[in-house]
Amino acid sequence: MTIWDVLKINRTDNIPAIRMAYVKGLCEINPEEFSIPDFLAAHEAYQRALLYARSGTDPDYEIPEDRNSLRITRGVIAYMEPIVRLRELALPDTAKTGTPPDVIKHLSDIVFFYTMMMALQDDFYSRIEVENWKELLQSDILRNPLILRYLRLPLLASVAAEPLLPQNVWLYLDVVFQWSNPNIGVPKDYSEEMRILKTETDPRWDLSFSRFRLIKKLPERPKERERVLHPIKWEYGKVKRASAFNTDFEMYAAYRRFCRDAIIDGNASDAEKWFIRAANVFDGDSDLFVIFYDFIKGLRSKGEYSMTQEMHLGIVARLLDFYPEHLGFLISKADYYFDNKQYDQAIEEYRKLEVQFPDSLMVLYAMARAYQASGRDTDSSKILKLIEKRYKSVQERLNSGRSHSLDASSMKVIREENENVMRLISGKGKPR
Repeated sequence: MTIWDVLKINRTDNIPAIRMAYVKGLCEINPEEFSIPDFLAAHEAYQRALLYARSGTDPDYEIPEDRNSLRITRGVIAYMEPIVRLRELALPDTAKTGTPPDVIKHLSDIVFFYTMMMALQDDFYSRIEVENWKELLQSDILRNPLILRYLRLPLLASVAAEPLLPQNVWLYLDVVFQWSNPNIGVPKDYSEEMRILKTETDPRWDLSFSRFRLIKKLPERPKERERVLHPIKWEYGKVKRASAFNTDFEMYAAYRRFCRDAIIDGNASDAEKWFIRAANVFDGDSDLFVIFYDFIKGLRSKGEYSMTQEMHLGIVARLLDFYPEHLGFLISKADYYFDNKQYDQAIEEYRKLEVQFPDSLMVLYAMARAYQASGRDTDSSKILKLIEKRYKSVQERLNSGRSHSLDASSMKVIREENENVMRLISGKGKPR
């Protein structure tokens, strides 16, 4: 059977039509006749039809006879299990104690809605669009508070099983299902799901999905065993810009999330591993480089910093491709030479930055540290006195908006850093 035979529609590249055919086909199966092999075939047909719609690949793909060889994701299972339980409620001999009458009354509509959510969640390039969720969540059944309450926890578990979603989608789902509403509460056995919700709705981890658009055929994904066994290195300088032909954004987004989660857990080795995997798939996303840079910067401040020169300078260079005038990234390049006791090189870099950012006293302070570390205390003292001499006039210029900096945000950051430098010099505070 071809994928179109299974879905019971003519060949089409209309993604909503493919999704609807998949959902209707699943909902029309009698609960007593439901079988795992048939579901696997329908799921495979759905995935292959989506791939055809986006890339024109394998329009007449034949579903293999050995359907047990087909696989589904953990996320699909997390949806399918409650759907099966819901469908079993339709059987005449199934006990319905504890199930709200409104749920029984609208059971077919609830099953259809839940299956539509599963189908949307199982299509990466559709599920990252918040408008698709808004359209789905306009369902009439969600206007019934009893049904909404009944679905609230099962759907939290289903969504959390495959949490690779943009933050705006998570926030929208949370508004609808009130998962984080303290007045309603969530049982303790949903603690892992709530931990995921808290992370995914945290403003610090709002990572962009706006570049992820698949319109052509993807390269073959390597087998998991090969990815694990083969050593991995970042392919420095080989920029993998967004391409319709060569970027598997779903894989990239998963690797980026693994990197982010390792950063949250403080696991440096895993964070570096997943950063490299993500950057080797696609390095045109500034979010990946920013979160990893901030992480290694924090390690450096704690004296736990360790990275090859090539990788450090490669990350900074890539960040400067995105943000060529970013003072912090420019200083980081010079700091690398300082950390490796290449003081003359560091001082040279700081001097270049002094010319480019004359209102930044942080640059001068870093230069003074480099002079002191290289045994040139006299030069270090001269720089510190220069900072004290410049401080008042520089801050007045920044406060008035007449700075050499590019924008108001930059001026605010440099002004605060200058205040921090003066506290350091006077011994009244620590770097922030």
